[in-house]
Amino acid sequence: MGDDSAHVRLTLDTDEPISLSDFVGTFVGIESQFEKFIAAQRPDLRGESEFFVKEVRKGSIEADLIVLAAISAGAGFPELPGLIDALDKTQILTKFVGDLRDRIAPYFIRGGRDPKASKSDLSDFYKVVSAMVRDPKGRMNLETAVYEDGKRDVRAAFKFSSSDARTAQGEISEHRRELEAKSDSDYERVLLRFVRPSVEKGKPGKKGGERGVIEKLHKRALPIVYASDLAEQRIRHEKLQVEGNVFRTLFDVDVNVELNANGKPLAYNHACIAK
Repeated sequence: MGDDSAHVRLTLDTDEPISLSDFVGTFVGIESQFEKFIAAQRPDLRGESEFFVKEVRKGSIEADLIVLAAISAGAGFPELPGLIDALDKTQILTKFVGDLRDRIAPYFIRGGRDPKASKSDLSDFYKVVSAMVRDPKGRMNLETAVYEDGKRDVRAAFKFSSSDARTAQGEISEHRRELEAKSDSDYERVLLRFVRPSVEKGKPGKKGGERGVIEKLHKRALPIVYASDLAEQRIRHEKLQVEGNVFRTLFDVDVNVELNANGKPLAYNHACIAK
């Protein structure tokens, strides 16, 4: 590498072998996020820049990724594959790794979310952490570095452990269920009144002990099925904030209405606090 060779280095430090699908999935997730990053941040390079694996070393799996883009040789000449300007490339890769870290890191904490994540993003995030999930003590490091005066200078880094990865996959799956419930809601921002306390904690997607009335939709109380554990926790939190009788309080929610074969409402599904 030359002194201006900005690159992204992926290091997978594991005790156990990594399945091929998880290994490839990590690269696919990173590449997909890079394409979206370029489309948003540098649309002039959209469709013309991509990652290439330049070198893979022994020991812990360590791969250097470089980015190539199409550059013009001048008026009247075809575009040729080449390296992006060194300074520009360093800035692009540094911001990319930093942004990817900031978007995935919240999922290492229970209830953590990237509010801007789409279902496609969540699929990418899931793949990025997948190589670490099965290893008991694995660690992954993704970093941008540049060589200056013969020395390697790290500009941005994203590190996490197998434990972080397992938590992230659970939270990412939960977030995806929340987005699916949100996109499928039959009714948004309707007023729900609880009519009796929960006698048992329901599982996501299962009827528990809570019932409620949404007078706009049905006059009688129906069972409430939460979109996810987090959705249930948020509603419980809202209840705790109520001063006075919680059963006289109206909660602003999004719901699906489950119907029987005759079109009669059976339950309020995927209930969550409206955003």
